[in-house]
Amino acid sequence: MTFLGGLLMGVTALAGVVRRLDPESRRERRRRTAARRSRQAPLTAAELTREALLAAAVRSTAAPLQPQPQPPAPVTDSRGRLVWWRNRELLTAFDLPYIAAGTVVGALVGFGGVLHIFGEAGRGWFFLVASAGGLAVLVFDVRLVRRLARLATSKDLHPMCWPLLREPDAGDAYLMLYRADDDPDEAPPMLLRLAKKSHARRLPTSGVADVHGLLNSVTVLVPWIDGSPVWTRHPVTTLDLTTERDRGRLTYLKGSETHGQ
Repeated sequence: MTFLGGLLMGVTALAGVVRRLDPESRRERRRRTAARRSRQAPLTAAELTREALLAAAVRSTAAPLQPQPQPPAPVTDSRGRLVWWRNRELLTAFDLPYIAAGTVVGALVGFGGVLHIFGEAGRGWFFLVASAGGLAVLVFDVRLVRRLARLATSKDLHPMCWPLLREPDAGDAYLMLYRADDDPDEAPPMLLRLAKKSHARRLPTSGVADVHGLLNSVTVLVPWIDGSPVWTRHPVTTLDLTTERDRGRLTYLKGSETHGQ
């Protein structure tokens, strides 16, 4: 068991090295270069209106990736709260299945070493310590997932308009949120990064969402689109278009006129 556990960890490490050497890493460098240039020469606020960003969203989905099937309707309990352990998208947003599997494997391998399977008790302690760390991460993420599931059905509900923006070179996906009852070019927009860019494949280019959560810059929001929640692991960012930093970030997401995904 110790040998198999070490072999598994070695294969995982090798796969990580291979991923860093494949062309995907060149995409990361191109994204960093594009982001740096956008910060150096940001567009003006007049060029970053909702209409301009909506046109950018249409361009970014001109050649969409392979669409994914619509996820099943979320399971709720008798109180109307989400059953978090039966929501696959929520679990994968926090990588809980992989963390749980790694923790179980580490615990089993460590237990085998401690039982002197190969005559040396010390072999298993490394895996036991690793599995204890994995268990701590798992417990911490489970608490976040439960809190997010409660937030998804909270009474703090706000209708908001949104276009879907993607980073160049198949990067992360973002929802640009605008208050539905305000002038989109007067109120500051909010930028919400999706937990997984694959979750954006089932979303349309733009629309109106029922957003649960407090509308401030230090909280996480959960939009509901087409009857399903869209998950994130990141707090919402309220953009100030009077600052070059935020305009540079939007310039990067807007991309060039000829850009398409």
